[in-house]
Amino acid sequence: MKACWMALAVAIGGGTAFGQLRPEEVLVVYDSRIASSRDVAEYYAGSKKVPGGAGNLNGKRPGVRVVDLAALGAVQTVGPDISHTDFIARLRNPLRSYLSAQGLSQGVRCLVTTKGLPHRILDTDNPAAGDNPLQLIDEYNASDPTMASVDTELMLLWQDLTAGEAGGPADSRADGVIVNPFWRSQNPIRFTPQTNIEFTARTYTVSTPGPTWSPSGTLGSPQRLGPGDIYLVCRLDGNSVADVQALLDRAQSIMYDTLNHAAVLDESASDGIANPGANDEFDNSASGFPALRDADDYETTRDELLADTRFAPAFTRYNALSGGSQFLIGPRYTWQPPVILVNEPVVLIAHYGTNHSGQPLTSPGGLNSRTFWATSYNMPNGTIINSMESYNCRAFGGLGQNAFAPQQQVADYLAAGGTFGVGNCWEPLADSVPDTRYLARNFVRGEMSWAEAAWSSIPAISWQQMAIGDPLARAARTSEDIAANGRIGVDDLYAWEAAPTDVNRNGTTDAADRAFVVRAIRGWERADLLTARR
Repeated sequence: MKACWMALAVAIGGGTAFGQLRPEEVLVVYDSRIASSRDVAEYYAGSKKVPGGAGNLNGKRPGVRVVDLAALGAVQTVGPDISHTDFIARLRNPLRSYLSAQGLSQGVRCLVTTKGLPHRILDTDNPAAGDNPLQLIDEYNASDPTMASVDTELMLLWQDLTAGEAGGPADSRADGVIVNPFWRSQNPIRFTPQTNIEFTARTYTVSTPGPTWSPSGTLGSPQRLGPGDIYLVCRLDGNSVADVQALLDRAQSIMYDTLNHAAVLDESASDGIANPGANDEFDNSASGFPALRDADDYETTRDELLADTRFAPAFTRYNALSGGSQFLIGPRYTWQPPVILVNEPVVLIAHYGTNHSGQPLTSPGGLNSRTFWATSYNMPNGTIINSMESYNCRAFGGLGQNAFAPQQQVADYLAAGGTFGVGNCWEPLADSVPDTRYLARNFVRGEMSWAEAAWSSIPAISWQQMAIGDPLARAARTSEDIAANGRIGVDDLYAWEAAPTDVNRNGTTDAADRAFVVRAIRGWERADLLTARR
């Protein structure tokens, strides 16, 4: 039996970890002067690396790297918002110096920002313009919107984005958006070299208004911004430290039940057709930034999920119709009928939310659901939200709702049991919102880490988006859990070899089924599973 296990380990061992985002490639950024930042970092990385908190914590990911902004001599940041000037002085430059001094600029692949650090960068000439859609559109039409999330600016840590910024149209790369070179990727981030990450003289084609900066030049050349030239950035944040700790707990054990869980795709007022060209649907809009919308996101996601026969057809809960009676919503509250209840545990929530035509009401009381609809679902470990709402990531740092447009906040969804989220801290325009297609393809159906799947779904950087959750988390599926022990490992391949199973439920048991099992194992970098039985 020992020889059999060794043979299986050899069969899958080659390349098992080659493409995986590794803990030592993740750098957690915290500030020991901010208690919530320190406490989140300690819970994630462990007390040995982050002293001064609760103590005696092993850490959820003890292999990650950490850096304390206080130890770097950076002036402490205060509040959820920060100016470009302070971002450069207090975050960007200290992190540049640290990475360079430690020889890590080409070793780190992912940065993690922590609760208590700012999450929004103010516009240079109209600081809060992003909180008002009309003012944002004015900035857009003038090709001068410089507001952004802290996290997307950190992705371009080595780029001097504000160089030349004087309030004019497209006079700096901080204006508008830069097309994310990792968008739509189906390969792990480690497949791309970091050789040129510190090179600053990038070339772009620019379109206005907006503007949109699209990387140009020869693929692989220092002048062209590529996936290896950015850092993925995830945020560990929530309404409280306890909320962050709970979402980290949920991220350690994710097993999607391909027969009994559900994915909600509710877009409202759609023709229900996966149109290849842009139209007036929010998930297929190309009225603003060009080349930032994937083709009919909700319908394409639906079709790809249905085509993946590992998942029961009932897994995909899609609705194209408008009105409150067509709102797909969960059973944790009592709703005034008629509504469409999703009673199954929901693992993927793609929803128009407050932009849905019609909102259901709770009863008794008759409260409108617009700010808490997502908290109504039953959520197992690993639930993801991507709502079509402009300000769903505004409330972090105690910032709260935007009075101009109250919406479901990712922070409140996380407090109710969610695990991951992507969203916007300022008005993003519909063109740049994340694509659910790649969240489903690369995480729910695939083998990427959360950081990779999240940023493969986001078209724009140096813009308004954020990815919330444990960057190293990965999902498993019951379809590949052949040994039925709640985890993915070599024992599943051994069980399949002993009794071949129709993993993809297409009526035939063949090499394609085995390939699904092998691919799932390769997606889990767990050396102990490869060596424990040798």
